[in-house]
Amino acid sequence: MHRTLIAGAVAAACATPAAFAQSAVSIGGALSVTYGTAKATGGTGGSAQDMQSHDRVRDGTDSYIRISVTEDLGGGNSAFVQVESAVLGNADTRNNAFGAGAVSAGWSTKNSAIGIRSKSAGRFLIGVWDLHYNEMDGIDPSRQLTTASTSTLAMSQNFGSAFSINPAIGTRYSNVLRWDSPVWSGFSATLGYARPTDGAPLNAAGDVRDGRKNRAWHLAARYESGNIQVRYAYLHDKDAVTNATISFGGATGAFLGAGTISAAWKITSNRLGVRYRFANGLGAGVIWDSSKVSNTTAVAAASIGIKRDVWAIPITYESGSHYFFAAYARAGDWRGRIGGLGVGAVTNPAIGTQPLGTLNFGSESGAKFISLGYGYKLSQRSILYVTYQRITNDALARYDTYSNTTDTTAANVGADPSLLQFGMRHTF
Repeated sequence: MHRTLIAGAVAAACATPAAFAQSAVSIGGALSVTYGTAKATGGTGGSAQDMQSHDRVRDGTDSYIRISVTEDLGGGNSAFVQVESAVLGNADTRNNAFGAGAVSAGWSTKNSAIGIRSKSAGRFLIGVWDLHYNEMDGIDPSRQLTTASTSTLAMSQNFGSAFSINPAIGTRYSNVLRWDSPVWSGFSATLGYARPTDGAPLNAAGDVRDGRKNRAWHLAARYESGNIQVRYAYLHDKDAVTNATISFGGATGAFLGAGTISAAWKITSNRLGVRYRFANGLGAGVIWDSSKVSNTTAVAAASIGIKRDVWAIPITYESGSHYFFAAYARAGDWRGRIGGLGVGAVTNPAIGTQPLGTLNFGSESGAKFISLGYGYKLSQRSILYVTYQRITNDALARYDTYSNTTDTTAANVGADPSLLQFGMRHTF
């Protein structure tokens, strides 16, 4: 819910007198704060590499404040500006024994853009915006009401890799051009293009990255009618990570060669989701994700091209002020090649009590995820909630809860993180 402030103090600060009479300025947002305890035990390296239990107060990662400006252009068209910023940064960036976290607070760190809306042609924007990762929120809605760690994105948003390379599959991109269609008889679509900022120009002729440009394409198609939703999303992110050092399991030492290897990375992802909401308040969905990450490198022994599939089943039930949710997700083992060999033939370095060659990436790289939660709606805008999440990693996997993570590190390969938390969310 937004409180519209026409000719208010914000408009006076942001607009000229000429625009003051024509523009509508609104302020809205959400705060989600949790208190939780987390740990990760049973790692491949033994108890010495387990993550001990710890507790902390944190932002639920979906807290933000949004300033929106809309100007009516006539004929069903309008110009708009949106500036969205994260808040409560001190709750998840404390430099303590469990990791400093990412700096999330600051001006316009979330969806911020300028654009045009048209009843007949849809919305076009240019700026900083989400692409791909949030397209299944309609199928798995728990994080929209509670906190991000409840989401099955814990499985589908990365490759569960204990390599130093574990790129995100979709993100909030910079330099975005995005078009969102109108809704045609329940159908809608999105086309997005991003040109994320490149690093410093190359100074070495013949580098595999020479002439490559970091760019991403995103396509989404949706259908919603009555109680059913169907969503599909595609991402092609070229040169997502460059010039990375490849190692495995943190303290376990180098893997596939040591040192910095010039490489250009590519991610492709397909996601499909279906959800049906029954008349009694029960909602059930299914999500399928198939993603691939690969690199281009002059060092054949450092080449990687892996695929993995994820299946997820999110369920919700609403009755009056009560909101229950549960989810199960399974990330399959990797398929593909590492260093020119099939993943089933590639064995790990010695990890703890596990000798070299005991495990392989074709059978020990999957994971399972369960999420349970209950929310009590104090009003249409405020909800109290308690949630529990647990991930069971195979011996060579390192999946963690999404976004509001348990803070495992590369050294916790094979460990099983769990997170118990309660919190409150308020939208305004």
